[in-house]
Amino acid sequence: MRATGPVPWFDSTMPRRQPLQKSLVRAVQGFVNGVEWWLRDPVDVVDRTPFDIVLRDAKLSVRRYRPLSEDEVWQLGTTTFEVRAPRRGLPVLLVPPLMVPPFIFDLTHQRSLVRTLLKRGFDVFLVDFGQPDSADEGVTLDRYILDWMPQAVDAVLQASGQPQLALFGYCMGGLFALMHTSVHDDRRVKALVTIGAPVDAHKMGLLTWIVRMGHKEIDFLSKKLGNVPGPVSATAFKLTNPWRSVTRYSDLFLNLWNDEYVAGFDAVSAWTDHFVDYPGDAFRQLMNDFMKDNKLKDGRMVFGDKVADLRRITCPVLAFAGRTDKIVPVAAAREVLDVVGSEDRTFVVAPGGHMGVFAGREAPAQVWEVAAAWLEAKGA
Repeated sequence: MRATGPVPWFDSTMPRRQPLQKSLVRAVQGFVNGVEWWLRDPVDVVDRTPFDIVLRDAKLSVRRYRPLSEDEVWQLGTTTFEVRAPRRGLPVLLVPPLMVPPFIFDLTHQRSLVRTLLKRGFDVFLVDFGQPDSADEGVTLDRYILDWMPQAVDAVLQASGQPQLALFGYCMGGLFALMHTSVHDDRRVKALVTIGAPVDAHKMGLLTWIVRMGHKEIDFLSKKLGNVPGPVSATAFKLTNPWRSVTRYSDLFLNLWNDEYVAGFDAVSAWTDHFVDYPGDAFRQLMNDFMKDNKLKDGRMVFGDKVADLRRITCPVLAFAGRTDKIVPVAAAREVLDVVGSEDRTFVVAPGGHMGVFAGREAPAQVWEVAAAWLEAKGA
């Protein structure tokens, strides 16, 4: 009896059909995503996690993010995290840098530090310093450290009903967390996390050289400008990696089929294209006291009649630096280990540049989850 079985032609072509079928599906999906990408504003994908305002004072506001539903799960890399009990004891206040909008903490559902902390059950707050205009040219760093940061901390503790909180800042937001805690000797800060925060300004590579050699010219130009316009800061930031500014669009074209990649591209575009104006006096104070004279590292930076002596910080400190960060090199961030008074201090070098270490592809697993686990271990 003749044996029956698969037709040889069918067997030999199936392996070749599968890659072809996959390519066709990706081509169609890429076309659809490309049309949607062309039509939408990149800002539409960011800042999607619901929140309530617990403080509003002129431009200053403090958000409190709503807990996620009990049955919600999400995919982060290759690991699925389930929602834990909402709002554990210690609240976490996120502090952004001055030049970028606060939505950097909530870029997309798949890449959101806010959602990572909410998934862990943290009570998450964020301080928004607002959009400076011409009336804010005379605002100095003193206003942020002596007035607005204390207001934000007070609002978080009042809303949460807790006696202590954790501060979690990126770049200059990390410096604000350090400055606030030291200037006010604030024992209500139980734990402190920084990402890409330059404690030693004289180890910031090219930026250090530019400021030390051209601070007079920078000072003169900034006085002519008033506030430093957001587009100027955005352009300077992009020039730190000009090649990437060109190749990112070719990478987008090759990955148009990938919904998550396209959303991430738009999120980064929203970030880099929407830098916030920098108050003129605050910028010059940062350039002269912090960048040129390195006063924060030396414990000589003054706000009003108070000195930011980082040795006063005794709470646990966790600091991250990007391995390839050209704006805040590892050495500039590592200095925090030598200047804070904390016995419990940890420094982590993670993958990525200045943006990548905070919100790049590896940040959720290498930075956000590490920080969340560390906060849990500190009793958060």
